[in-house]
Amino acid sequence: MKKIALFTYFILQTSLSLFAQQDSIEFHTTVDAFLAACPNPSSLTFEDFEGGPADDFLACGTAVSSMESECFPAGEIQEGVIFTNSGASVGAEMLFVNSGSFFGLANPGIASNNFFSSTYVLFTGNVPVHNVAFDLYSPIGSGAIDLRIYGVSTELLLTVTYDASNIAQFVGFSSVEAIERIELQNPGNTLIETVAQFYFGDCELVLSTNEAEPQNITIFPNPVIDELTITSETLVERVRIFKVNGQEVFTRNANAKSLSTNLSHLNPGVYFVKIYSKDLVKTVKIIKI
Repeated sequence: MKKIALFTYFILQTSLSLFAQQDSIEFHTTVDAFLAACPNPSSLTFEDFEGGPADDFLACGTAVSSMESECFPAGEIQEGVIFTNSGASVGAEMLFVNSGSFFGLANPGIASNNFFSSTYVLFTGNVPVHNVAFDLYSPIGSGAIDLRIYGVSTELLLTVTYDASNIAQFVGFSSVEAIERIELQNPGNTLIETVAQFYFGDCELVLSTNEAEPQNITIFPNPVIDELTITSETLVERVRIFKVNGQEVFTRNANAKSLSTNLSHLNPGVYFVKIYSKDLVKTVKIIKI
């Protein structure tokens, strides 16, 4: 696999100063270093975006995921991750898949097609994500790109600035707190933030996905009209519901084995329900009708 260039001196110094302030997140500057620091690399999911649209700047709609009719056919992009952007909620076509020809990269990348929008990556799988890596570059323009990392606590854990001038940067990091989403934004609104060669998962994970998620949780009915019911053999500590673009539309602290939630206020569409129990997370896709 092609080695990606090191950070510029300025970016490296910025990152080092952040390390001293935030020991819970560790960064790597090459894919080799990222994988070498991973106790169980086989637990990571890799997505190179091959098999998607062939045309440059082909719009993909409001989100790119393995769900049907969202740019990639089901299964051609890995489950457990959705690429979208800050403007997706307005229903505009916001994403494109490039051919991979930029910067001599071997594989395509996914990005916003609006300069003023941020590119979002939302993790929706059952296994908490602690390790993330990708190539970051801009096919149009050069300058700073901010990476914002959010934990499952929904708090902003850290912001790191990269220089996207003329070269693809490798971004690799491990977080003590599980990651809910990452956001990429050019503060000057003159660049397009592009993600390629994407890794995500939990390097410490040994259990299978089925063993790692909370067991014996039932959610019904699905599709749902108004009332959604969740039952569990263990205490459900919290429930959160997201649109496919990553926007949170509902949260509730539960501490109960059974709860019902009225969703009549939500518009018809696809949502993700995250159920938290005993430090584990189960994610269920629901359809609101």
